[in-house]
Amino acid sequence: MSTKRLYLAVGACAVIVYLGALWNRWAWDDVPIIVYNPLLLSPSAIWRAFISSYWPRQMGGGLYRPLTIATYALDLRIGAVAWFHAVNLLWHAAASVAVAALARRWSGDRAAVVAGLLFAVHPVHVEAVANIVGRAELMAALFTVLAVYGALIRDKPWWSLAAFACGLLSKENAAVVPGLVAWGWIVGLARPAGRRMALYVASWVALLAAYAALRWAVLHPFARITGMAAVFIGASPLQMRLTAIAALADVARLLVFPLT
Repeated sequence: MSTKRLYLAVGACAVIVYLGALWNRWAWDDVPIIVYNPLLLSPSAIWRAFISSYWPRQMGGGLYRPLTIATYALDLRIGAVAWFHAVNLLWHAAASVAVAALARRWSGDRAAVVAGLLFAVHPVHVEAVANIVGRAELMAALFTVLAVYGALIRDKPWWSLAAFACGLLSKENAAVVPGLVAWGWIVGLARPAGRRMALYVASWVALLAAYAALRWAVLHPFARITGMAAVFIGASPLQMRLTAIAALADVARLLVFPLT
C-alpha cells in the first residue's frame, strides 16, 4: 500500500465511524460555550478569543483555550450545527493520520495501519468527537503528535515549537510534549547533539513561561469565580487533585477495555 493510500484509508475510517455525529445537535457544554456565548457573536470574536477565558465571563475563567474558541467563532460564520460536527470529524481524521505517520516513521507501514486505525476507531474518543466542545481534545492531540513528530522524526525545533504552542492554546493536555520528546531521547528514538537538545529545552522553557504569563494576564480577573464542575463543589483543592489522580487507573482501564 502506498503512503498516500495508507493515510487516506486511516482518515476515511476516522470519518466513517463517526458519520452519525453529523446529525447530532448541541449537547451539554456546547450550549454555554458556543450557543449562548456572547463572545462568539462579536465581529472580532476570532481575535478576542485570545484575550478571553474559555467559558463565558459569568461562568468563571479557570480555562484558557483561545485557539479552540477561535475555531468556533470561524465555524459560526460558515455554517450551522452540522458544520461544527463536520469540522470535528476533520480534526479527528487529521489526528488519526498524524498518529499513523508517526508510527510509520518509527516502525513501518504495518505499524502505521494498526496505530492509525486503532486511534481512529477507539471508543475512548467518542465524547471528544461527538460533542462539539470535544474539539479542544482533538486539536490538542493533533498538535501534540505534530510537535513530537517535528522533534523526534524531522529534528525541526521551530516546527515542533509552533505545534507545541498551538497545542497549548487548544487545550492544556499538550503540556505533555516535552515529556514525550524527552522519553523519545531516553529510549533512543532520536539523539540530537547536546547543543541541539539545549535549544529544544530552552525553547520549551521560554514558550511555557510566555504561555503561563499570558494565561495569568487573561484569567486573573476571574480568580474569584470558581466555575468548577458540580462534582467538585465543596471539595478542597487537595481532594480535587487526589480524585484526578485516582481516576488515572480508570482511564488506563478504558484504553485497554473500553466498556463502562
